[in-house]
Amino acid sequence: MSKSIEEVLTPKPEARPRIYASAYAIADAAHHGQLKVGQTTRDVKRRVAEQLKTAAIRD
Repeated sequence: MSKSIEEVLTPKPEARPRIYASAYAIADAAHHGQLKVGQTTRDVKRRVAEQLKTAAIRD
């Protein structure tokens, strides 16, 4: 007997992907004027705040 598609496939978790862009400065010539673009399924403000805690980033 064949299984239904619901029995074969694992349900996907609920997700709401978000695309975001952040403007911040990294103190070197290689990153001058660049914009950070990312994707997350979490809260965008929280994700950006995490990035701002990394070394050599000023907002």
